[in-house]
Amino acid sequence: MLFAAIAAATVIGTVLIAKRRFGRRRRLVRLRQALEHAIRDLARHRSWDRSAACILLSGGLDSAIVAEVAGGQLGLKTALTVICSDDATDLPYATASAAAAGLEHVVVRIPLDELLRRYLPSVVRTLQSFDPMTLRNDVAISCALHEAAARGFRCAATGDGADELLGGYGFTHRLEPAAWAAHRAHMARVMKFGSAPLGAALGLFVASPYTAPGVKAAALRLAKSDCVESLDGLTTGKMPLRRLFPQVTASGRRKDPIEVGCGTTALSQPGYFDHLVSDEQFASEKAYVAAHHGVEIRDKEHLYYYRVFRETFPNGIVPNKPRHGSDPCPKCGYQLSDRFQTFCVTCGHYDPNMRSRHSA
Repeated sequence: MLFAAIAAATVIGTVLIAKRRFGRRRRLVRLRQALEHAIRDLARHRSWDRSAACILLSGGLDSAIVAEVAGGQLGLKTALTVICSDDATDLPYATASAAAAGLEHVVVRIPLDELLRRYLPSVVRTLQSFDPMTLRNDVAISCALHEAAARGFRCAATGDGADELLGGYGFTHRLEPAAWAAHRAHMARVMKFGSAPLGAALGLFVASPYTAPGVKAAALRLAKSDCVESLDGLTTGKMPLRRLFPQVTASGRRKDPIEVGCGTTALSQPGYFDHLVSDEQFASEKAYVAAHHGVEIRDKEHLYYYRVFRETFPNGIVPNKPRHGSDPCPKCGYQLSDRFQTFCVTCGHYDPNMRSRHSA
């Protein structure tokens, strides 16, 4: 009897494992079909011009898939990569991906000071933000888009959206499955990317197949166990894409934020802004801004961006962005972008408990 019970339990366990594997395969097939459909739709979009199309290529998994798998359908001709410092990690991966996709590879090398001088004001104006994390990422995106526009391109592809939908961000990996799914659903609902408005300001149509409604729906059917696993001893996200496209050059690359890949993360390092903001200036201006503008400044980088913000929007008056309205950020007073938002897109303040305290 004991052996029979063990055998029965083994059979049941085997059947359950097989069912789970079959369910995962079916979910992955749906995701692949949704991506294929999104790529076809983008290629047929009235604003997509296959004769003048490029890609912003970091060499990360998401953009590499678009370049190497969808490049022909989208008519991609050129890949653009921005490199701002010796610590940037993107270049070898982007070079390999562009070669695999058969694309001309334009590498824009630009020092950080020049990057800020040339592109920061337009990014602040378009995004209406002085959030350091946003600006460190999007100032490099703006540089690439300016280069694309100067070369006559009228549309650009990106890999935006895959990190949010498929567990790309490491800070979510420690969440329990139910909490992970809830956080992923929230990100899917509120995610926005600076590339589209920055491109529109230059007359470029910018799009990513990962943000298509069908791709979102297919991704939301995937569980944490589908998306996040141990790979070579490291907890790794976006496993569905790694399984579906193992031939892509970046299939084994870790997730690097844009600022790490292009090198703008150096802007956040202590001491970088010392030659632009002295200790005395920082202490004085921080106190003045708090007292007279009602804005809390965190560090010299934040102050530098806030200076540009105030130059761009005199008296802090920002079109279609009220202050001290129905749902203001506690640190800058500008209206929060969503009633569930715990991150202020204007100043960058983040508080995971903001809404619970607010509702209390």
